[in-house]
Amino acid sequence: MVDKNSEDMQNNGTEVVEMMKMASWCLQTDYTRRPSMSSVVKVIEGAMNIESNLNYNFTDPRLQINNSEEKDLTSLLPSILSGPR
Repeated sequence: MVDKNSEDMQNNGTEVVEMMKMASWCLQTDYTRRPSMSSVVKVIEGAMNIESNLNYNFTDPRLQINNSEEKDLTSLLPSILSGPR
């Protein structure tokens, strides 16, 4: 994700990594661990740090097959993916 040939990426490597962590924080499978938008803004403004205990496993747990049996892979509604509003 980081282009080692890009001078901008090299000059701003720390910020690039922080934004990648931010994306990971926002994409966690467990929606209850995702930050609110106000938390995201606070991190961008520098008033708050990104949570350090992130789950980097972004696979849908419904895709994991148990005992070689196919599971029902119905689509998740957007309201479930993003959590309660």
